[in-house]
Amino acid sequence: MHTPYVHSGGRYPVLRSLAILYLLGAAVAALAGIVAIIWSLVRAPFGMGDRFVFAFAALAATFFAVISMLAIAEVLKLFMDVERNTRMTAVEARERAAAAPAVALEPGLTGQPGQPAHANRIDALDDETAEAALLRGH
Repeated sequence: MHTPYVHSGGRYPVLRSLAILYLLGAAVAALAGIVAIIWSLVRAPFGMGDRFVFAFAALAATFFAVISMLAIAEVLKLFMDVERNTRMTAVEARERAAAAPAVALEPGLTGQPGQPAHANRIDALDDETAEAALLRGH
């Protein structure tokens, strides 16, 4: 029951590779930004006031480039984690449904023959859902 679903390193290897490349790109952008700041302060062919303006612009551009690349990498990881959690929840729900005893239908209850019947909507809800908590008044 607690064995991994995929043994070969997970699903979506291309997305995982893209996330890693974005992380490496963020590191390269940070190094390039540091080089640009140093160049603008030391070697730029302008006056010292202009050099500080260029250094500040390079610092701002580096900050936004690094933050953007890290955010994209994290969003890719988030989507992969959501997919994995959704898949595991579906597998667990199927296991729970297979292990649940069948309940015979009583007159007046809705449901399919052979499927568990519920007396009301609250009984059908899982205790962990937000909908169940709202309906129960918690």
